[in-house]
Amino acid sequence: MVLLYDFTADLIFHFLIMIMIPFIHKISSHRGDRFSAPLLSVLFLALFLTMTFPVEIAGGQFFDLKFIPVFVAYFYIKPLAGFLTIFALISFKGFFSPGDIWIALVNYTIISVLFFYASIFYKKCTFRQKLIIAVVFYLPITITRYVIFLQKDINEDAVYLLLFSAVSIVTLSIIIYLIEMNLLQEKMMEKLRNAEKINAISQLAASIAHEIRNPMTTVRGFLQMLKNEKNLTADQKTFIKISLEELDRSNHIISDFLSLARPETPVASKVSLSGLLLEVADFMRPYGLMTKVEIRTSIFEGIFIMGNPNEMKQLFINLMKNSIEAMPDGGILEVSAFKRNTTADIQIKDEGVGMSKERLQMLGQPYYSTKTKGTGLGLMISFDIINRLKGKYLIESTQNKGTSFTISLPLYYSPEEIRQPSFQNRSEGQRIN
Repeated sequence: MVLLYDFTADLIFHFLIMIMIPFIHKISSHRGDRFSAPLLSVLFLALFLTMTFPVEIAGGQFFDLKFIPVFVAYFYIKPLAGFLTIFALISFKGFFSPGDIWIALVNYTIISVLFFYASIFYKKCTFRQKLIIAVVFYLPITITRYVIFLQKDINEDAVYLLLFSAVSIVTLSIIIYLIEMNLLQEKMMEKLRNAEKINAISQLAASIAHEIRNPMTTVRGFLQMLKNEKNLTADQKTFIKISLEELDRSNHIISDFLSLARPETPVASKVSLSGLLLEVADFMRPYGLMTKVEIRTSIFEGIFIMGNPNEMKQLFINLMKNSIEAMPDGGILEVSAFKRNTTADIQIKDEGVGMSKERLQMLGQPYYSTKTKGTGLGLMISFDIINRLKGKYLIESTQNKGTSFTISLPLYYSPEEIRQPSFQNRSEGQRIN
């Protein structure tokens, strides 16, 4: 018979061991290194301590919380960290209970495979769904332990097993909650930093744009007049041409700054997304032909959203321009749009140079650009427009294979359609250019 006092003390001790994990995770995520040595070290330490000082339930049955470090390693670091944690677990098991090492090897090989596939979609789940996944994975462990109690005829102490299982689930839930709060805080801090940068750029744009543009306009006018002079040498004409191009590029950068300084809520109206996309694609075709880029469209008719048409044109021009410039040797740019339940899905896909995962994470940051002469403001403005349209975006890219930019925007529905919804995955008819 296990004393309740000793049992409770052991539970508190194991809870305190596991609660180290979210605090070290917070330090690691703050440093931007979730695969750091401190986080892995604390997982190994938690494994070692919980297996060295297990909780005695009854009849010589000892249980621990080794499931939790393995779960955190797989779902909050990387599968590789999960493999390393399981390797450490099996090594400890071989040291403490050599006779049980083969059972542990089989059990955690199965768990490893299940965790690997579950981790693929885990990050996309809501907090509640993540808790459900954790409990679903833990329940078989509790059931297995209860079967052992039945086999050894120690049912009178099953209440201790239920208490241990309840504390285990609560501990795991608290750890998931704290880690999720850490990640949410990091995202909010990142958004705050970006907002501060955008605010600084907006103030800068509002204060100096006109002062810069006025003398630039004067200089450009004089250069244009000089360009028409008959006595210029070939070198002088080249210098004037380059100067005009650089002035135009500077003017384009100032326009990007001014776009950030505009009011955040322009007048919105019902916009035909189908027609607007076809219009932008036709507008960008001559630009694409300059680098042998063919623009193909597959756009369903009758797609309407609420937004500002000028901003939306700017959004799709920016994205198509980036895709064209990513194919200096030519290629195919595919622009497609269709309805998916209550959203309009737009995909802009190129066959360009692509990007690494590190570059993908940096996209949209002020002053970051994959182009030698870019400012990064174009994509930052594009992301801002998507957010104002209450949309979502997904960027997928593979180096030397191309990039796919998918945008989901809420569909516009008339009052009659709202009262009698008939959501479909496709529009009636398809327009292909």
